[in-house]
Amino acid sequence: MVRTLSGAVYVSLMVVATLCPVVMIPLMCLLTIIGLAEFYKMTDPQAEDTLSRNVLMALTLLIYLMLLLTRISPMLPIGSYQLFHFLLITFLLLAMLALVRHKSAAAQSVGLSLFAMLWIIMPLCLMTNSCLHDGMGDVVLLIFVLIWINDTFAYLGGSLYGRHKMTERISPNKTWEGTVTGFVFTMGASMLAGWLWADQIIPGGTFHWYGWMLFGFFTSLLATMGDLLESLLKRQAGVKDSGNLIPGHGGVLDRMDSILLTVYPLISFLLVLLML
Repeated sequence: MVRTLSGAVYVSLMVVATLCPVVMIPLMCLLTIIGLAEFYKMTDPQAEDTLSRNVLMALTLLIYLMLLLTRISPMLPIGSYQLFHFLLITFLLLAMLALVRHKSAAAQSVGLSLFAMLWIIMPLCLMTNSCLHDGMGDVVLLIFVLIWINDTFAYLGGSLYGRHKMTERISPNKTWEGTVTGFVFTMGASMLAGWLWADQIIPGGTFHWYGWMLFGFFTSLLATMGDLLESLLKRQAGVKDSGNLIPGHGGVLDRMDSILLTVYPLISFLLVLLML
């Protein structure tokens, strides 16, 4: 019951966030910071590199503050180009600091910082920016729904007739039967969404069944890869969940692992494919 209620609250917040910028900016900022805290707790359990973690959290606050300011005043635009510059400058700063402070473990510190930026900060910030300024809220909402469909039917398929383990050493409960079930239902849901609402999701977009089927396929593929990536991190860290923020589900990264690797590549895919 607790798992169901907490899951319903999470889904409701994410749906509202894609449709309401007032909710989107603070919610994504909070989730990004918590995600960074969970990441460093798993990968740096001795807290030997708190400076990098704190710098990345400060960068997150700065980016979302600028997104908020551009929402209030369009005269101060910030787009993907500027976000990449912020991340690049911060990475170079952290790399120099790591060489000075952690001479023997500089490579590990730099690697963790780069991974955190590419896997957590960049996807969530770019997704937020797309919803606020590029009119991609409906696309992001569709991707969320398809990911949830994939996760739900992969779980049901694996529970009902899962026999063959997919990656037992990384995610013991994941089966090929469940994964294929998730793929099939996600591709079907994607084609149905395209048939019913192609022009609403992407203004000027048209329905090509093969394009929407590929969109569903890549949603399932990237969502599955994101789930396995986070499972691998937890396995190496020796923990069951990345955190305990969401009762019955674990931490932020446990709930958003599929989203982190999925949303921005799929936005680009949809824009390119459906405008052909």
